[in-house]
Amino acid sequence: MIISLNKNDIESVKYAANEVAKVIKDGGVVISPTDTVYGMLANAFNPNAVQRIYEIKGREKDKPLLILLESEKDLKLFSDMPIPEIVKKNIPGELTFIMPLSTNLKYNFEFLKSTVAIRIPKDNYMNLVLKKTPPIVAPSANFSGGGIIYEGDKIVEIFKDKVDLIINAGLIEKKLPSTLYDSINKKILRQGEIYLKE
Repeated sequence: MIISLNKNDIESVKYAANEVAKVIKDGGVVISPTDTVYGMLANAFNPNAVQRIYEIKGREKDKPLLILLESEKDLKLFSDMPIPEIVKKNIPGELTFIMPLSTNLKYNFEFLKSTVAIRIPKDNYMNLVLKKTPPIVAPSANFSGGGIIYEGDKIVEIFKDKVDLIINAGLIEKKLPSTLYDSINKKILRQGEIYLKE
């Protein structure tokens, strides 16, 4: 199924968010704009859906997937470490931060090793989706090793038979990826949209 999204129209945003949430809760895979680029979304707690994303992307199993959360309170589902102050000051927003994965979870998530990369979006549409779903994995919607795809029509052309739902928001803004911060070793791994002062 393909749905057009106009992010400036609240009814369009609500409709798309509802449909995305339904498919994710049913164990499906969705391609949709996120707070950064088009992402391939699935329930982080559904191993079959996550496995499908690896297969569709052709991604190596030892490469973990980013997880999107609705708010800070959901972090306790994945990590026991308190959020560092430098991160707290910059979330929600385009900041991906790496935390140690709770020891008791290491066998629950085959796609995570000893750490977890988290982002808490500051985006009305994504917030609506995350309010209605469990935490979701959200790697970029492209083939592993390929470039970022910004055009919704191109996404449809490539992936329409591979996923359950595509939200086509047309050409999305080309911008820097999220800043990537390693909370364990206290260092910036990738400078993106947000500038952190260490």
